[in-house]
Amino acid sequence: MSYVPSFRAISFKRPLAWKSLLFVLTLSVLPTFAQALSTPVQDNHLAEIRGQLIQNGLFGAEVAIDVDGRIALRGSYNDSQAVDAAFSIAQTVVGVKWVSPVTPENILRKDWAKKLSSFFPTTKPDRSSEAQKQSEPIRIVTTGRPGKIRQKYALVVGVGEFAEKRINRLQYATKDAGDFYNFLINTSGAGFPRANVQLLLNEQATTGAIEQALRLLKDKAQDDDLVVVYFSSHGTPPNKNGTVQVVTFDTKVTPRQKAWETSLSEDTLGEFIQGTKAKRLVMVLDTCYSNGAYRKVDNFLPVGGKSLDSEDDEGFGNSRKILASRLLGAKDLFLDEKETGGVRPTSGAASDGWGKVLISASDAGERSWESDSLRNSFFTYYFISGMSQTKDVKSAFEFAKPRVSDGVRKEKEQIQTPQVVSDQRDWAIRF
Repeated sequence: MSYVPSFRAISFKRPLAWKSLLFVLTLSVLPTFAQALSTPVQDNHLAEIRGQLIQNGLFGAEVAIDVDGRIALRGSYNDSQAVDAAFSIAQTVVGVKWVSPVTPENILRKDWAKKLSSFFPTTKPDRSSEAQKQSEPIRIVTTGRPGKIRQKYALVVGVGEFAEKRINRLQYATKDAGDFYNFLINTSGAGFPRANVQLLLNEQATTGAIEQALRLLKDKAQDDDLVVVYFSSHGTPPNKNGTVQVVTFDTKVTPRQKAWETSLSEDTLGEFIQGTKAKRLVMVLDTCYSNGAYRKVDNFLPVGGKSLDSEDDEGFGNSRKILASRLLGAKDLFLDEKETGGVRPTSGAASDGWGKVLISASDAGERSWESDSLRNSFFTYYFISGMSQTKDVKSAFEFAKPRVSDGVRKEKEQIQTPQVVSDQRDWAIRF
């Protein structure tokens, strides 16, 4: 099995309990088969990881080689932070490619239990409006096509310089964000009211500032509004759910697992996406993980700076399955037209396209490349070009995707495949 647990949020049914038990028992009696697979992971790697687990006080943690030849976490853990620490240790030994993003079952204090306990307080609850907002579950009305666009809002974030100077700077991230911002507010572009578009660059783009901006945007947007959110930055290494998180200005990288704890988390993005009332939402993630971004950070990468049996320029983006399951929470997925056979929008119908659309500049296992010739990232450059010509998200994505892939192949001799997922078939949202 090569999927992560989060994929169960897509339209698959959970396996029956006895099948799960049979699968576990089968694995337990076939350790030699798992290790016989073609994999660079060896017993000495397991021994090194186990030694580091003990050194870090993770005495209940264990690792094994799974059926795909990757390191898998086993054993018991006090909480999800302990899992992050163990997951990080494994990645520093064999790299991201050879660590399975499958969360171990035996976590004594799970995040969902912490959240659940807040609904059943043992002390007198705080009845302040802010406390009530934080404890209320997300309620979303997803039925019904919206009317004509009432108002347009956007948040644009670009981080090329980081408080942690050991994180390599991005040459064009702030320019990408600035160009996207200018397209949104320009009357010849998307025509967003300038007062409705917030731009956060470098030191302005802390994790706290971005989270606050998302909360305000979620509270402000109504059913018939259009909301656009754009990020250009580095990504973290893939976390225990296989998700690359957005690195902010004040993301920390020591100890290594702090990168997940101090970046913009998938929970934050998921709560925003699923909690906003706006029935037209477009989120663009021009982010990815690459080894090169963290080469200056001691003990962040495996010896040699790359995963076992991988290229030196290893990257890791978010696949659309992860986008759907971890962020969108959708059961029915709709991709670009060539794969779904969808119908193109009627020209000039400003209120036709709708839904929550998530766009990633690259696929799983890929980097999102910057271009010296374009002086932008490939994806942002071509996506803005597509929007300027077509005015709708679907057509702009279809314009950008082949040009990005072709440009990266010619200039970088690499592969980059933009991804998209939506919760509605007609996601040709017009700006």
